[in-house]
Amino acid sequence: MKSLAAQDCQGTISGILTDEHQTERLAFASIYLVEAERGIQADENGRFSIEGLCPGPITLRFSHIGCDPRQMDFNFRADTTLQVILHHHDNYTETVTVNSSSVRVPYEERLDRQADRQLSTVLEGIAGVSSLRTGSAAAKPVFDGLYGNRLSIQNNGIAQSGQQWGNDHAPEIDPWVAAYVRVVEGVDALRYGGSTLGPTVLIEPSPLTDRTESGGKVAYGLRSNGWGHNLNARLTDSAAIVYRVSGSLKVAGDLRAPGYYLANTGRREANLALQAAKFLSDRWTVRGYYSLFNAEIGVLRGSHIGNLSDLTEAIGREVPFFTEQNFSYGIASPRQRVSHHLLKGEVNYKPNDREDITLRYGGQVDQRQEFDVRRGSDDQAALKLLQFNHLLEGVYSREVGPTQHLEAGAQLEITDNTNQPGTGILPLIPDYNAARGGAFATYHNKRERFRYHFGLRFDHQYYEAITISRDLPRRIERFEHYFNSLGASGGWSWRFGRGFSLDAEVTYRQRPPQINELYSQGLHQGVSGIEEGDADLSPERSLKNSLGLRYGSRNGNLTLNATAFYQPIQGYINLVPQEELRLTIRGAFPVFRYESVDALLWGGKVSVLAQLGRVDIDSRLAYVRGTESDTNRPLVYIPPLNWRTTLSYPLGEAVDLSGTVTYVARQSNYEPEQDFLPPPPAYALLGVRLSKHWTWRGREITAEVEADNLLNESYRDYLDRQRYYADSPGRSLNIRLSYSW
Repeated sequence: MKSLAAQDCQGTISGILTDEHQTERLAFASIYLVEAERGIQADENGRFSIEGLCPGPITLRFSHIGCDPRQMDFNFRADTTLQVILHHHDNYTETVTVNSSSVRVPYEERLDRQADRQLSTVLEGIAGVSSLRTGSAAAKPVFDGLYGNRLSIQNNGIAQSGQQWGNDHAPEIDPWVAAYVRVVEGVDALRYGGSTLGPTVLIEPSPLTDRTESGGKVAYGLRSNGWGHNLNARLTDSAAIVYRVSGSLKVAGDLRAPGYYLANTGRREANLALQAAKFLSDRWTVRGYYSLFNAEIGVLRGSHIGNLSDLTEAIGREVPFFTEQNFSYGIASPRQRVSHHLLKGEVNYKPNDREDITLRYGGQVDQRQEFDVRRGSDDQAALKLLQFNHLLEGVYSREVGPTQHLEAGAQLEITDNTNQPGTGILPLIPDYNAARGGAFATYHNKRERFRYHFGLRFDHQYYEAITISRDLPRRIERFEHYFNSLGASGGWSWRFGRGFSLDAEVTYRQRPPQINELYSQGLHQGVSGIEEGDADLSPERSLKNSLGLRYGSRNGNLTLNATAFYQPIQGYINLVPQEELRLTIRGAFPVFRYESVDALLWGGKVSVLAQLGRVDIDSRLAYVRGTESDTNRPLVYIPPLNWRTTLSYPLGEAVDLSGTVTYVARQSNYEPEQDFLPPPPAYALLGVRLSKHWTWRGREITAEVEADNLLNESYRDYLDRQRYYADSPGRSLNIRLSYSW
């Protein structure tokens, strides 16, 4: 920021608006001067200038399509130049854009408050996102009815690779590292690799720039349900190189449902992340990133049953088998251990102000062990998987005009996944080698009133599966698969009236079946079920049509967003419960089989974000319907209608009170023979939060008290695979303290 001499009521504030990575200038962003109740608009390059200002207090509110608004309060004395950085909001797509009206608590701070939760729980704050759960052990995001292999998760620009096929395998990402979480689809999703049928979840740390300042943060959290302890630390420095070190430790014991403990649901985590950046010149930048995720996770003991009669009794039982009367931090079998390493290196070259070239390498090592209940030794894993993944990527982007942007890139990904010896059990999925080559190109024309964009993507996928025959004598069998996948998307956005816009997008995607869908054969310990694949499955083919209407008030106090989608999918691959309950030497378990049908998904979501006086309102409603196209038979594991509303109110300058109501309806679209139990009843949960902020000797201190499920409601969630055996956790009182410098 610089200052020049100013005259009374002739002062000027000028500047430029960019995104958080400073790679996109926010064309036609809105700047609103609160005191004068007037606003202006930035030009196509994100530049603005406000003239005729008098010295004194000034409040500026900056907003842009798809970004969190930002408010600046300062005492204006002289001509001032600003660089304003806005964060693309959670659910940012060219057709579905949600702005947040909350400017009191920065976005990164809102994420920090959820660092003791699982990543999928953080994502549930995005309209249209639910979680497919395996009790407290794991949760995976569901977006517009799609989950699992159909959602690609990008961890700091690298497609997260591991045992993503398991519904009980949560993404190995620490929420404490994530500063930005969003979902993109349509044209914007075409640039990202990985198995996907459309949407991509972006998990990004706060970027390091040549203006990053030194500082740090330490936080401690306590959760009464499970008596969980969570310690987080972050340190940023800008000496010879700019770097940031982040770490977290988490310990929790048995969770408690209303009325009983959920035996063996403890969790331990130890995570680390290191970011570094070196700005060699105005043209050359080198970046590096390393993260380590370690976790040991208990699986509800009452979900592993020894015989068929007990299994029949366990399903739907009010209190699960093996329920203990006392709390414990111990983790016994069944349990999981997972370790995930990610290494990223990136070189960025800017030949001029219009062009940008990035070369990127990503390497990942994922090790997963799952332990069954066994007689004798408790240390022999029933499943031991080791995966190595390498990704090479080159991306070229160019500003081809004042409002036009072209981007193209190519990717090569290689995966080696092996079962480690010593389990004494035939593996659930076989050893396999995989290679994928892909290329994409996108074009955006972001005019002031009418915007349009389109893109193409092509991938070639190769698998070599190395299986062990199920019949005697045992023998090694090798199978090869080749798949070509095409993606194409186009859309437009028309701004009309005062603050209205109409958006439309059509996206065609193909997704080849994954190894687990082709070759699963055996007990999947984490979900307490036997899973069977089908080697004859064909690729899924999807055509998603979206239409959205959005309104944003001139002063940024109100945003309304309504979106509808219609998505037919040919060859939809689904894990379907079978009528069979199977007895094995490891116990009795329900059977699930991967089947392919033509399907139809449709639905919509509505978001309202507003400031009414001193009250912030954030309300989001989502509904999805899924059926088989030929028979109109319902699809299983489709989220029911859900609605979440948060009201926030400042009690003072540094005290905030908020309350959240979450309502999940009963899934009424089902047939009795499709599942082991009918969908559970609807439920509503109430949560409250009170936070206090201090400034002491230039340091920031925040204290928070929070209650989840305040009324201690007993409920079971339709998307929770453990709902067959137990209730979800009850009330939790949480305390969190943080210190920043």
